[in-house]
Amino acid sequence: MCEDKSKPTEDEMKLIKQKLDPLLQDIVNATTATLPVIVQTVDGMQEEDKDKVALLEGKLKDNLYIINAYSADLSTDAIKEMIKLSRVLKIFYDAEVRAV
Repeated sequence: MCEDKSKPTEDEMKLIKQKLDPLLQDIVNATTATLPVIVQTVDGMQEEDKDKVALLEGKLKDNLYIINAYSADLSTDAIKEMIKLSRVLKIFYDAEVRAV
């Protein structure tokens, strides 16, 4: 029997719930797109983060050193790979915030 690669495994679902903000969880599970994200790590953006983003064909945007994070454009598949890294604490959807 061939396993469906589009459906996340139980372990992937656990990581998705643990490391992705709720809005991003829905988007990652519903579509394949490139998204603006903020990746928070244990010690901010390091060379290995730059290498991983490049390997996953993403685009680094800003070093957010004050919050130990960086912004990037990543595909949903790349986001699923990033959450597997122990140094990645959380990934947030980088949406514009507006006052009402």
